[in-house]
Amino acid sequence: MKSKLIVISIIALLAAAGAVFYRFGFGKKITIAVSSALDDRRDIKISNHLAISPQKAVYATVWTAHSEKINDLIKLAGATEINSVVIDVKDNGVYIDDHIKNLVGALHQKNIYAIARIIVFQDKSQIKNHPDWYFKKKNGEIWKDARGWYWMNPENKTAWAYNLAIAKQAIDAGFDEINFDYIRFPAFSKKDDVAGGDAPAKNKIIDGFASYLTSELKKYDAGVKLSADLFAFNMLDSGDLGIGQKFTDLYGYFDYVCPMVYPSHYSVGDFGFANPADHPYEVIFGTIEKGKEQIRQKEIAAAGTTTPSLIDPSFKKDLKKLRPWLQDFNLGAMYDGNMIRKEKQALYDSGLTAGWLLWNPRNVYTAAALDK
Repeated sequence: MKSKLIVISIIALLAAAGAVFYRFGFGKKITIAVSSALDDRRDIKISNHLAISPQKAVYATVWTAHSEKINDLIKLAGATEINSVVIDVKDNGVYIDDHIKNLVGALHQKNIYAIARIIVFQDKSQIKNHPDWYFKKKNGEIWKDARGWYWMNPENKTAWAYNLAIAKQAIDAGFDEINFDYIRFPAFSKKDDVAGGDAPAKNKIIDGFASYLTSELKKYDAGVKLSADLFAFNMLDSGDLGIGQKFTDLYGYFDYVCPMVYPSHYSVGDFGFANPADHPYEVIFGTIEKGKEQIRQKEIAAAGTTTPSLIDPSFKKDLKKLRPWLQDFNLGAMYDGNMIRKEKQALYDSGLTAGWLLWNPRNVYTAAALDK
């Protein structure tokens, strides 16, 4: 398990990489005031969202979204099976401006499903205004992880409200779905001297946030879809990986659950391979099957029976929520069209029908991997 947790930092670094590309031509970062973000809105949002399923998406950084490069992704959607785009709207700042609102409208005109990606607790934007939201060392200094990243403490319910308010702004901007990443505790090392870093039942804290977030957003807009990104290893381990993410617990809160099943991020020996990245089909298929077994066991426990006729209907319904992130970048192996098609086939052969999301930190995608 220790070797598996090491890959957490690798995945996080890839996520961060998207924020350094394509800065040219982009204006200043849009950051909302906390007082505005925490406005407790009582009105109910009535929205018309695109109903597209399965979603087959590509990821776009905020820099791509504000540059001519976004047109390449729109053209890709027009020429291939791509029908959705995931756009960063919040990390260490909030990027919901008029340009983004107009872009969502333009995507809808092309019948492209728009997903807003929100990074939740890995966010340094409020350190000066609200240092009490953050993990601190026992000497009172604000803690940062080995990558230099700062983390809001998931136990802080004002930070909950802050992220909720930003999600509402994304709904107001017209997005069809809100995708949440970094709904978790950081991966503390044994040498980290962090107050609250050893909080018991981290998964219960994360569950509480997920329940609050999804229930409040569904009250605000019953038609919006909500999704959460998880580590692939959540499907290989029934625990919470020490970060509060427990696969079967979080599964019930969201419309879609999106594990990051990038073969390059598995450890030597996983599924019997010296280099798992060379075997995308086997690695992804094996991971999904283990995740499916966790879902089935939860259904059995809830029903108190193993009778297929009583378990299968709810199991099949749950399976429609599983929509993984796939690798479209070269790490561990060269990922050409054939390799990416193997990833897709693994999902289809495992019975998943919700679609998939393609990740490339530079937002350059392999057309040969896509059906016309």
